[in-house]
Amino acid sequence: HRTRGNSAERERLYSLLKRNRWTEDPFLHRQMRKQWRGGRSHVTNQIVADAGSYTTQVWHDRAWVYLQGLERGQRIAIPLKGTHLPSGTLRILLRDHGQVEVHYAVDETRVCSTRPCGEATVGVDKGYTEAYTDSDGTRHGEGLGDLLSAESDRRKVKGTRRNHLRDTEQKHRAKGNHRKADTIRKNNLGNQKWDRRRTLHHKQVRDHLCHAAHTVVDKAGTIACEDLSAHMKSAPYRHRDTNRRLSGWVKGVMADTLTSISRRRGSALALVNPAYTSQVDSRTGLLQGRRRWDRFYCLDGVVLDADVNAACNILARLYDEEITLYMPYRDVRALLAERTRTAVGTAPPGLELRGRATEPPSTESESPEPVPKWTG
Repeated sequence: HRTRGNSAERERLYSLLKRNRWTEDPFLHRQMRKQWRGGRSHVTNQIVADAGSYTTQVWHDRAWVYLQGLERGQRIAIPLKGTHLPSGTLRILLRDHGQVEVHYAVDETRVCSTRPCGEATVGVDKGYTEAYTDSDGTRHGEGLGDLLSAESDRRKVKGTRRNHLRDTEQKHRAKGNHRKADTIRKNNLGNQKWDRRRTLHHKQVRDHLCHAAHTVVDKAGTIACEDLSAHMKSAPYRHRDTNRRLSGWVKGVMADTLTSISRRRGSALALVNPAYTSQVDSRTGLLQGRRRWDRFYCLDGVVLDADVNAACNILARLYDEEITLYMPYRDVRALLAERTRTAVGTAPPGLELRGRATEPPSTESESPEPVPKWTG
């Protein structure tokens, strides 16, 4: 092949593969077609119908889909909710409870809200107790923490009871009482109710976050928020119940809803580097003060709201040309320490440029930190 003995050509092809741009090269495109021959479905409860295999109409104030059947000239009539007629490729799902679901793609600009956005420029801090807190001090999506904690506590109680039933089922099976064990497994250890409850919870959380994102976009035309897609080390010491509840934090859903709603309504969403946004005094931009729970204690004795302080830092970082989005947190720490040293003559304790590196920052709103002792 032409790449044999040509290291430059091989490097070029490797670069295209790493950047997922293999379609630009005919050789890579041909090799991918040979190796990726399409998937194989392992489900038996759904079919895919193209646009030419069905017809639609509105009859008696309800949309109907007439799908081709196995007999010539006979079509399967499927009633839908509402009067909106589907189009394009359909996915027909047959559920266990006898219901039929019809999935199809729609244009979000036609079926979703497209009301105009606001005109302000705000920074947004993502949290657990409430979805978003902007730099003006307004909280959006209050009650999110109660919703997540209640579901997490319920799952804990339910899981504990299921574990006891599972132990009982195993004891009966070990004694040879298979009929009793099978009855317990069938009636008490199934996953249908568990899955329905989880799906309902996900819908409730997403609906709550969508309402919160809409209130943010109603206010702002430019939104600065943290990029929390990368893994960050959290506080080393927390109670196990706190860890369990925080593990259900839906930061991915928060990012998706805010991105989709802001794009649909014409608001500009800018991601910034999240390193040390919760540990900087928003009044000075320096690493002075400490955060404890929902309060930020400044060195001069002023107490700020921790979420509002972080939102103000996020907004300020939008205009910071030195701290880029993918700048490592160690470099951010060194830059902030240098700014603090230049302003006050000394760096904050534990953030000197020499010596061992400190632990990675945490952007979780509920991570407690000790209050510094005032020695003035």
